[in-house]
Amino acid sequence: MTSQKTSWPELVYMLATPAVMTINSERPDLTTEVLQIGTSPSPPEFDSTRVCIFLDPRDKLGLVAAVPVVG
Repeated sequence: MTSQKTSWPELVYMLATPAVMTINSERPDLTTEVLQIGTSPSPPEFDSTRVCIFLDPRDKLGLVAAVPVVG
């Protein structure tokens, strides 16, 4: 059994668009949501088919602010 990637620490401080593209390339079975830190995905429950990418709203560049993980 092969284990699939569930977190992307290397994407922290990367621009959001290339981060989404990386996750979509590595795990096309997942959906991605780009959110501001302090907000919740919808629905907020754990979702094994979703990766949330959190951005700091104070950062005008749109850099990934936390490690994207499945959930």
